[in-house]
Amino acid sequence: MRNRMIVLGALMALMALSMAAQAEDCSSTQASMNECAGKQYAALDAELNKQYKAQMSYLKTPAQKKALQEAQKKWIAFRDADCLYQVGRREDSGSIWSLEQSQCLADQTRVRVEQLKAFVACRQEGCQR
Repeated sequence: MRNRMIVLGALMALMALSMAAQAEDCSSTQASMNECAGKQYAALDAELNKQYKAQMSYLKTPAQKKALQEAQKKWIAFRDADCLYQVGRREDSGSIWSLEQSQCLADQTRVRVEQLKAFVACRQEGCQR
């Protein structure tokens, strides 16, 4: 039940971010779309860092902390490589590249935020770290 409440809260926060982005003029020009997508990704990245720090502070042993740190580094490498595959290289694209790159990074980051939130929310025996 608690996990559902956390997920619901996260979804509401993301909807609020989305509504705030829509309140700005995010569709009139390519530059405004790029800027809005960049802001959305930045907000998700900030949430990612918050959840990562919360989980890191909960871990008890240096081995657990190192394992999370290594997993996060590898996840970042995967995210970046996957978005490069999906979106392609900047030099092979046009003005839409920034928008597509930010959206890909945001989509990947949103998934990782939810994973970390599940870890943070679970503080009892039998749960994931």
